[in-house]
Amino acid sequence: MLTLLFSLALSTATTETPTTKPTTETAAKPDKKPKLVCRRLANTGSRLPERECRTQEDWDRLADTVSQQLKSAK
Repeated sequence: MLTLLFSLALSTATTETPTTKPTTETAAKPDKKPKLVCRRLANTGSRLPERECRTQEDWDRLADTVSQQLKSAK
């Protein structure tokens, strides 16, 4: 008798549907990580190139910095 009541309680507990829906803020907002761009850098005096991975924004910032340094060195 106790087994019957226990199984009946479990069957009714699992068939209930949740009344709350996930909010659209959390459902529509996946964590997007910036895509990494990897480049091989050839070092002088080494046969093995180094691989450096950065975001595209970081590569652009580095190119701007180098460009400014070259212009100011003239």
